[in-house]
Amino acid sequence: MTHFSQDSFARKTIPPAASKTRCSHTIVIPTKDRPRLLARALASAQQERGQTGEIVVIDDHSADPVTCAGEGMRVIRLTDGQSGVAAARNAGINAARGCVIFFLDDDDWFVPGYCERVLSGAAQSHDYGFSSYLEVRGGHPERAGKVRFAEGPIPRRAPLRKQLCGFGMGFWIRRSVADEIGPVDHDLTINEDTDFVCRLILANKSAWYSATPGVTILRDESARADLGHLTSRTSSQERARCMRLLCERYPNLLPHLGKSYLRHCVKAGRKQDAMSFLGGIKDFRLRLNLTIFTCMKLVARCFRVQQPAPRAR
Repeated sequence: MTHFSQDSFARKTIPPAASKTRCSHTIVIPTKDRPRLLARALASAQQERGQTGEIVVIDDHSADPVTCAGEGMRVIRLTDGQSGVAAARNAGINAARGCVIFFLDDDDWFVPGYCERVLSGAAQSHDYGFSSYLEVRGGHPERAGKVRFAEGPIPRRAPLRKQLCGFGMGFWIRRSVADEIGPVDHDLTINEDTDFVCRLILANKSAWYSATPGVTILRDESARADLGHLTSRTSSQERARCMRLLCERYPNLLPHLGKSYLRHCVKAGRKQDAMSFLGGIKDFRLRLNLTIFTCMKLVARCFRVQQPAPRAR
């Protein structure tokens, strides 16, 4: 496997904000072709902006360019040659004037008071963090997602799967730490947030978990797919490719990342890739554990395929 050096990202510094005028926080909202949902996200962000924050909307080449005016709000349209969620988030980080940067997906919205809770508490002593969340699925009322930790610092010895998070999970980071860690990897079409948080973990940055929900996440899969949501459009094969890259970059995190990669291989029907990956693992115990895991996934997949379809009534 090819080993990845943290330094290669650290050298790719993020340019400072165009203006040296600082504010308390920046809310970054990437968007593309979703004006109705964006309006709801913006209304939420305006409440969380308060008197000392700002909102930066990154328009990823929407067919109808985003135009929204408001105090403390800017719209940045990606230039030719730039596209994708990673490029949008990097543009938001580059433009941010806030000392703390919050990320909000354009189909989600903040739980009122979340940003202020972070700014007055966790951000005073920690480098980054994320929260539990509420979710709306299929038009049903909000319900709480799983809570990973008690409110407070995330234990460094916690399982990696619990330490990892997506940018849409109320994620925030101090601007100085974002500068140090380097940009979101635009070579990854998915799991770019996993890569970013892996770098934070390996750099021993301090993390905070907000057990009280910070965002409401839209889980209406049909609507998200119709709207061209990135995750809905990404194939299992592409997911496997990106996760394989992370396994090669972070061999010390292989016990968890390897399972994710192998799970995607099985789902994509790429058994040979899975076997080749397992054969390259030198640690016998880890190879054995991941081989057993893969076999269990293959058996489960065969069982699902062989199950007869339910009869129509």
